[in-house]
Amino acid sequence: MTGEFELIAQLAPFLTGAEEGIAVGHGDDAAVLDFGERWVCVAVDVVVEGVHFRRDVSSPADVGWKAVAVNASDLAAMGARPTAAVVGLCRPADVGTDEIEALYAGMRAACQRWGLRLVGGDTVKAGALALSVTALGEVEPGRAVTRAGAKPGHALVVVGSLGAAAAAVAQLQAGAEPDPALAAAHRRPQALVAAGRVLAEHGATAMIDLSDGLGSDLGHICRSSEVGAIVRAIDLPVADGVAAAAVALGVDVLDIVCGGGEDFALLAALPADAAEEAARAAGAAEGVAAAVVGRVVEGEDATLELADGTRRDLAGMGYDHYAQGPVT
Repeated sequence: MTGEFELIAQLAPFLTGAEEGIAVGHGDDAAVLDFGERWVCVAVDVVVEGVHFRRDVSSPADVGWKAVAVNASDLAAMGARPTAAVVGLCRPADVGTDEIEALYAGMRAACQRWGLRLVGGDTVKAGALALSVTALGEVEPGRAVTRAGAKPGHALVVVGSLGAAAAAVAQLQAGAEPDPALAAAHRRPQALVAAGRVLAEHGATAMIDLSDGLGSDLGHICRSSEVGAIVRAIDLPVADGVAAAAVALGVDVLDIVCGGGEDFALLAALPADAAEEAARAAGAAEGVAAAVVGRVVEGEDATLELADGTRRDLAGMGYDHYAQGPVT
C-alpha cells in the first residue's frame, strides 16, 4: 500500500494551493483563508479506534479530549488562536448514550482549555468509534507561520518534551503495563497554543507540530523550505521516564524520541539570534521544556548528530499510518 505521505503527494493535483482568497492551501498544518482583515485557519484530524486509541486504555472523555487537542495543536503550529470546532462522530452499536455524553464532555473540556467553541457537527452509525474534528482559528493577516520559511543559518527550537506517548504505546504493544505518566501523554495530549503564539511573535519563520515524530515532521519543514537540518541528540528535551522505558523494552531511545510520534510538541525555525529567548519564553508560556536543538543548513538531508560526533539519518524516523499500521 502507498505510504501516507506518498498518498498525500499523489492527491496534491486535486487540491487547491495558495491563490486569491486562500493564503495557505494544502500541505501545511492548516489551510488559511484570506478574508481581508481576517485570516481564518482551518484544520481537520481524525482519531480512530484501534489506530489512535483503545477503549480499554482511554476513557470516552479521553478520546473526546484527544480529538480536540490534536486539532488545536495544528492551529498552534500556525501561530493561530483557536475559535470554533465542529465534529463528525462515527458511532458503533456497542457505544451507549452515557459513553457518548462522556466523549462530548471530554471534547467540551478540551475546547474550554484552548478557547474553542464546539458549535455542531454530524453523527453516523459505523463499525468502529471515530471522531473527525474540524477546528477554526484566527491569525493576523500576513502572520501565519507555515512550514516553508526556514533558511540556512536559522536555529531549530523544540517546545515540549518528546517520547512520552510513543513510549507508552510501545509498552502496550509489548504487553506491559504502561507507566502512568507516559500513558497520560497518550490519552490526553496537550496542545501548545500559547507557545505557538509566542514563537510567532519572536519571529518564527517555519513551524510544525510534532504529531508524526521529529524525523518525519522535520522532513516536512526541510522539503517545504528546500533546506537541510542538523539536530543535536544531546539537546533534545526527552520526557521523564522515556529512557528507562526504552531500556526495559530493549529498544533504542532515539527511535522512540525521534520516530514515535504523538508528542504534539512544536518545532520551529527562527533567526539564530532570537532562538534562545524564544525558547525560554515559549517554554515559560506553557510550563514545559524547551530547547534550541539544532540548525538549518544548505542541502536536503535532515540528520541527527550523536554525542560522539557521528550522524544518523532522520529520514524515515516517524509514524506512517499506511506503512506501519495501528499505534496501539
